Amino acid sequence: MGKPGHGGVRKNSGRPLGTTVASGRSKVYAPTLEKAELLSMWRAEVASKFTDLVAAQIAAATGVTHMVARDENGKWRQVTENEVMIERLNAGENFFRLTAVSPNSQMMNGIMDRMFGSPKQSIELDVTAVPAELSDADLEAGLSALLEKLRKTNA
Repeated sequence: MGKPGHGGVRKNSGRPLGTTVASGRSKVYAPTLEKAELLSMWRAEVASKFTDLVAAQIAAATGVTHMVARDENGKWRQVTENEVMIERLNAGENFFRLTAVSPNSQMMNGIMDRMFGSPKQSIELDVTAVPAELSDADLEAGLSALLEKLRKTNA
């Protein structure tokens, strides 16, 4: 037996992850450098469009409804003015189309999780030692108590 504390894995030993040894020197592995550069570019691009991305997420989460109506030349155009919407609706079904995109519940869950954190997924249970022999009545009582606790947790 060796001395305690000798051998085995040591904290903070070895070369850093993503590096390689070349000519006795430690250098960053080329794919690691490329990945870091691409990640930096990705972050910069996302940051430049952050407000638009958040607005798109919210629009996807709530769904979209818009109206398209024929203009004076018979071409379909998106309508945003209330007066024009009312005019086209009163003109009959040949003069307008309504389009809706259903709300995306996964997007809403993602937004809520980012704002408030993911909901707790675990259930706390009190586990006690189980006797070697259980009567049917004891087993039924224990299962009933567990089911009641689960009902209260999910309510």
